[in-house]
Amino acid sequence: MTRVLLKKQMLEVFSWLYRDNKKGTNRSKAGIIGYSVLYLCLFAVVGVIFFMTAYTMAPLITMGFGWLYFAIMGLITICMGVVGSVFNTYASLYLAKDNDLLLSMPIPSRRIIFVRLFGVFIMGLLYELIALVPTLIVWFMNVEFGPAVFFCTLITSAMISLFVLVLSAVLGWVVALISGKMRRKNITTVLLSLVFLVAYFLFYSKAFDYLQAITSSPEGAGAMVKNALYPFYQMGLAAEGNITATVIFAVFVCALFALVYAGVSRSFIRLATANKGAAKTKYKERRARMRSADTALLLKELKRFTGSAVYMLNCGLGLVFFIAAAIALLWFREDVFRAAYELVGTDKDALCLAGAAAVFVLCSMVDISSPSVSLEGKNIWIVQSLPVSPAQALMAKVRLHVLLTLVPAAVFFLVVEILVRPSAAMALLLPAVSVLYILFSAAFGVFLNLKAPNLTWKNETVPIKQSMSMVVSIFGSWGITAALCVLYFRLAGIFSPAGYALLVAALLLVLSILLLRWIKTRGAEIFASL
Repeated sequence: MTRVLLKKQMLEVFSWLYRDNKKGTNRSKAGIIGYSVLYLCLFAVVGVIFFMTAYTMAPLITMGFGWLYFAIMGLITICMGVVGSVFNTYASLYLAKDNDLLLSMPIPSRRIIFVRLFGVFIMGLLYELIALVPTLIVWFMNVEFGPAVFFCTLITSAMISLFVLVLSAVLGWVVALISGKMRRKNITTVLLSLVFLVAYFLFYSKAFDYLQAITSSPEGAGAMVKNALYPFYQMGLAAEGNITATVIFAVFVCALFALVYAGVSRSFIRLATANKGAAKTKYKERRARMRSADTALLLKELKRFTGSAVYMLNCGLGLVFFIAAAIALLWFREDVFRAAYELVGTDKDALCLAGAAAVFVLCSMVDISSPSVSLEGKNIWIVQSLPVSPAQALMAKVRLHVLLTLVPAAVFFLVVEILVRPSAAMALLLPAVSVLYILFSAAFGVFLNLKAPNLTWKNETVPIKQSMSMVVSIFGSWGITAALCVLYFRLAGIFSPAGYALLVAALLLVLSILLLRWIKTRGAEIFASL
């Protein structure tokens, strides 16, 4: 029975490889090979980054601080594995669709838990190897090779994998507890993801300085690891071939695994069978509010957007970047203006035009309208059967994109105008150009999605992350911005910055009118026939 459950779990873990979620069918052998090669190439590219990190730390080995090298790279490897598998732990252990079925069968719950955790172990291992393999390559290139070093390093690497499973199981258990008590789960997920992204970028911006400080003063870093991270000190000694340290680290990790396995076993049935679908709300009688059809359709699109963490994170992250860019512009204005002076000179109107280009780039990260038609999915018949025209349904998607983008974009270009203080003409043209580009982006996204809709998806990540309309929308926005920038430098002797802004505004106005007219006519016909 365990062998059958393990086989089923491995099929679930590697379903991304052999299963086409877009079509709901299995891939051909050629497709499996192609996807395998593609993911190996992606892992190799990311692995090069970790190899360069490990190579930067390699002097520690020759300086006699090999244990510190392995401790630091081991921590990085553990973080990589945990980040890749923690949410998979929550989904595969507590949210698996067949939990009720398996628990209703004469199968001990501890066996189900073991199989689920093995799947988490494999998923964490896949992410962990991206950092671990480069770490080991650099390690064996520089360490004095011997049987003790070889076998102790292998045992330590295996214990690192088990430690990743322990942390993933603990964090997955915490996520399950928190998720059971949350009412606005999608908003909370987005906020937590944003906090993680901010922490990641802050750490990444300082990573080179940290590595340089460690290699220049290994004694201080070594003392910190010994005092604050003693188990990882033993892990580093174990990799150097220290038998005693190997035993200590292995016993430590195995004891943690035993404790975590016992804890998960005690809470598994309660968390796996908890009803997380319905919020505990008290009924309150309220007077129904009548709204126009256009307002009702707009609210429908808004609820669809805020009801999906995947939708908000992948298509609305640029809304946050607008605010972040405005804050960064205020905080680092001297550095930003110094770079801008080198690019466009000191003319205030030209600097303001550069701010418009920044708005265009940030707009490329807002793709709310691009998958909006496909996200109707198999339920598209509902909106088609309502007493509203197809054009009204499509324009609601355009309006949502414009309204959500307009406020954060206004914050950014107002900060630009306050700091730059351009001429009166440019002060009016910057918001005009920005608003017209937002309108153009919204209409362009709906246009692209109507040209390549996908209503047969099984998972909403397919139209959001894998659709042609998303790809063309993002790269098309970058291409349009780059073309407008190149055209400006070519026509700088003919048009002033304000004159060029007026030209761009007129071009965007014409394109927006044409796209909106197409959406209301031909686009409405396509939508009605889907």
